[in-house]
Amino acid sequence: MVRSNCSWIGSEIPLSSQFFSAIKDELWLFLIPAGLALILLGLFLEEVGFFLRHIPSSRRKRLYLWILGMYPVFALTSLIALYVPRSSSLCNFIASLYHSTTLLKFMGLITDFFGGKARMLAALSGHQVSPDPFPCCCCCCLPMVAINSSSRAWMMAAVLQLSVVRSILFFVTLVLWTDEQYDYGDVDSVNPNVYVNGIICVSTFVSFYGHLLFYKATNSALHGYGLRAKFICVIVVLVLCGLQSGILETMGALEVIPCTPPFSVLTRSQLIYHYCVIVEMFCIGLYARHTFRKVEPSLVEDMEGTISATQLEKAVQTDNVHTMLHKPGGLVSASNPSYSSDSEDSLCRIEHAPLDGFPFPKARGHQPGRPEPGEPRSAEEPGTNCSHVSVRADINYQVSKDFTVV
Repeated sequence: MVRSNCSWIGSEIPLSSQFFSAIKDELWLFLIPAGLALILLGLFLEEVGFFLRHIPSSRRKRLYLWILGMYPVFALTSLIALYVPRSSSLCNFIASLYHSTTLLKFMGLITDFFGGKARMLAALSGHQVSPDPFPCCCCCCLPMVAINSSSRAWMMAAVLQLSVVRSILFFVTLVLWTDEQYDYGDVDSVNPNVYVNGIICVSTFVSFYGHLLFYKATNSALHGYGLRAKFICVIVVLVLCGLQSGILETMGALEVIPCTPPFSVLTRSQLIYHYCVIVEMFCIGLYARHTFRKVEPSLVEDMEGTISATQLEKAVQTDNVHTMLHKPGGLVSASNPSYSSDSEDSLCRIEHAPLDGFPFPKARGHQPGRPEPGEPRSAEEPGTNCSHVSVRADINYQVSKDFTVV
């Protein structure tokens, strides 16, 4: 296929030096995506600090950060491809590979919401999902899909195969390109580019279908997690990037895009694609930041349970402080203003009541004149006219961070 070259630059895809010399009069227009990409990277770093402080589960932290890292990764790879046009294929491969893994990570996040694979399968036991969710209505002839360990494995495999297929195809096209047998953007039937794009389209649809079935099967059992919004944040990247790349590549090959200097049609289609990706990732990244930072029901329940348990423990420990002692004349409160252990470091409050308010038992079975330590001397003993109680006590007071020993 003979392709007309309307570029002032000699080669079909320019070098970075040729690119910057051609846009020097409109450099400000290409600085906007750089600013958006840097803002997106700064927001991601702030999100890292947020999740490290507020998410107790280390596994969920990793899943959240991997998913939210998709947007700065796409923005930075598209920025590199924008400034270095010949790196477009490599940058597209890295971004698509990262996104394929993100789809798998999102399925792992949903599993973690259930508390693990076993709990998820137990919660979804007996459930069935329709095989034709929108927009995959063409699969209506398939039977209902039961949720079990086998079907979950097939869904995971459907998502994972996209990463494998893309990696193999990239290696194959790289080998063909070195032998000048592969031409990016060519729609000729003898060019492998047509078949490569066809295989990627089928693989992307299979991955999207498996991901959609998994979402439909688990969405009804996870109330309050904002699963639909999270799913949109992840899947819209797959749809936008997959469709835009193929559409703009085909438009460039068919010369639908105007052929005006200083760039060729193919280069111009690549610049439009990467510029759009940066702006789209910035907008979707802001929405994902709002969606993934919401407090989840499990975290609220864990926090409330911890607070309730702490309050209950303190209530049990301080229950004896307000115990009322019965005596013939009425009630005496077990409180002593002369000594109180009520510091912030102690777990309980200990107060000592006057000892004459306690009905001590009469001493028996010991020799007179030799009272045992801590045992009252009876007022009925001969030769004594004491009306008070004498007590000898050894108190060992130790200040500890956790408790007070008396």
